[in-house]
Amino acid sequence: MKDKLKKTLKPKRYQHSMGVAKTAKKLAVRFGADADKAYLAGMLHDCAKLPDMKDQLKLAAKYGMEFDEITARCPAVIHAPLGARHAREEYGVDDVEILDAIEFHTVGRADMTLMDKIIYVADMIEPTRDFRGVGKLRRLAGKNIDDAFIACLKESIEHNAKKESVIHPNTLEAWNYMMLHR
Repeated sequence: MKDKLKKTLKPKRYQHSMGVAKTAKKLAVRFGADADKAYLAGMLHDCAKLPDMKDQLKLAAKYGMEFDEITARCPAVIHAPLGARHAREEYGVDDVEILDAIEFHTVGRADMTLMDKIIYVADMIEPTRDFRGVGKLRRLAGKNIDDAFIACLKESIEHNAKKESVIHPNTLEAWNYMMLHR
């Protein structure tokens, strides 16, 4: 799988994916999730993030995938549901827990599982990430996955609001769910 992924992704994306895999495994060990599943989900989370958006759309068409209006207006997130399908079709992954974690690693959803949260957080804090506030996210991830997940959601919402971009409804549902159930 690593060789196939390395041939498909740009070197920087591959490095990021391996960083997410290692970070996810550490988080899984810390919080009691399956470390092997977390590693695999982390490694494959961007498997459909092809260098050209046109190639992503061609792959989606090949799989017969259609996206709702908001997802279509947020092209940076298309690779997540596409990646879950690609992981199943091209990498032979049939574990729903892994596929869901891949599918929801960009926008989240209400009632995220532990594995979903681990991949979402690992994607934001892996070692190559360098943005203002990432240190705080890493510290939170070392203590409490829910606190880290909430902080990551907040970072995503604020980032998109500052850019005056669409905020995916799944992200808002994840936020509201966490506010109601923490």
